Amino acid sequence: MKKTITMIFVCLCFLMVSRVNAQQRYLDEMFTDVVRVDSITYGSNISVFPPAGLKTLIMDVYYPATDTDSNRALILLACTGNFLPRPINGGANGTIKDSTVVELATRLAKRGYVVASFFYRQGWDFTNPSQDVQTATLLQAAYRGIQDARTVARFFRKDVAENGNTYGINPDKIAIGGVGTGGYISMGAAYLDDYEKIKLPKFTNFATGIPFVDTTVHGNIWGTNTTTLNIPNHVGYSSEVQFAFNLGGALGDSSWVDPGDIPVVSFHTPQDPNAPYDIGVVIVPTTGNVVIDEAAGSYAVARQANMFGNHQIFINAGLTDVYTVAANTNNYDSTLSMNLEGLMPFDRPFTPGTHDCGFAGITVPKVPEGSPWDWWNQAAFIADWDAATGGNPFPGAVMNCNSLASNPDMSPTKGRTYIDSVMGYLAPRMVIAMSLYATSIENELFDRALTVFPNPAQDKLTISNENTSNLINEVRMMDVAGRTVQHLTGLRTSEVSISRGNIPSGVYILQIRANIGMTTRKVVFE
Repeated sequence: MKKTITMIFVCLCFLMVSRVNAQQRYLDEMFTDVVRVDSITYGSNISVFPPAGLKTLIMDVYYPATDTDSNRALILLACTGNFLPRPINGGANGTIKDSTVVELATRLAKRGYVVASFFYRQGWDFTNPSQDVQTATLLQAAYRGIQDARTVARFFRKDVAENGNTYGINPDKIAIGGVGTGGYISMGAAYLDDYEKIKLPKFTNFATGIPFVDTTVHGNIWGTNTTTLNIPNHVGYSSEVQFAFNLGGALGDSSWVDPGDIPVVSFHTPQDPNAPYDIGVVIVPTTGNVVIDEAAGSYAVARQANMFGNHQIFINAGLTDVYTVAANTNNYDSTLSMNLEGLMPFDRPFTPGTHDCGFAGITVPKVPEGSPWDWWNQAAFIADWDAATGGNPFPGAVMNCNSLASNPDMSPTKGRTYIDSVMGYLAPRMVIAMSLYATSIENELFDRALTVFPNPAQDKLTISNENTSNLINEVRMMDVAGRTVQHLTGLRTSEVSISRGNIPSGVYILQIRANIGMTTRKVVFE
């Protein structure tokens, strides 16, 4: 019987050590292959872009190919596009098949998420000479995008309740993210929780005093009532999300951020020429015109979130990984006297000049870089532009050159390098914000910060925690039979050494506790 108990303990130790040293779902790419199901209908609604009328709303759904979990966190992902179809939007990107979107969705699915890359309604009057009309119709387009994002969330919750959970998601763990224009949607979905937030002077017709967005025409902020320009979908289910992130984009106004709001993690270049980094104007690349005088960029949003304590959950985690350190070199706020948690700036110094298009002696003015994570198929973009416009007013090669003017060294390698940093900074914060582990995230983060060396050891081994603010309090060493052979308590240190003493050669299990977190390690004395 004693031998049986010993063997059970050895097995438990092995399983515990294996789990500690294995890749962790949601933090690491633990799946090799991803399935993508294209063009799934998640609803229908009224489009204003010609031909106006009822439009089918579609999404691509990604999930890990060999996963059997039926309770997975879900991420809704919105693409860029200036709220206009590509290539009419004047940019090289703007669909759910954009390289950046596919890369993000694939990497997230490899971490164990289900990802819904959704297309939203587009259209605004970008050719109208009136500033009021441009601002009004662009705000309405963003509003429709937020409604559509909330429709996606309700679609999945309805599927869980009525269709047996086709996609294997956890309806209580839903996040939303956006790239470029999609960043306006993700931040809006995070913070637009009251129609009164839209009734600001800058979002109101000065002459008539009527808000640019009218719920009796455009529908409520959730998109769940019937109006001239809104058809409700999946009414009766929650539209809420638990976390948001954005690569570029902006929020309508910093006043939309309230104490207790969900955390938002932002990636932004301070030099972004179109979306403000702090408080500033919104310029749409399609026209080059200012459409909103004062919007809140990622820096402004992060400042509000940190000031209200909405990101305290990240601060409490004591993250010290290389991505956090890199972000903290450029996100310090002197007003709050702190680094802004949840903000990773990508500083892209700008040298004015011209970009050579490479044909007919054509050059275009260089533009500060706003989306270094983007890349695209140049030949496809040129062909699409020429097919859509007949070469007028500019050939596709010139429009491609215009896009390169803000990203002249664009390439898949460069884009993926930036996405490496996005995932490194985003992954642990998404786990923390949505409480994705049944066991504590603190244990995983503590384990990642811990080094035990040398291993195997001869006479002495050292345990070091790179997170010096999270002190090691206790170390217990056990043999494979579960007997304690050394026990150190009351340590309060970031580094501790253990001498071998009279311990026989063999395998031992270290149980290490800190202020925040506990982990185990297998060690060998030779």
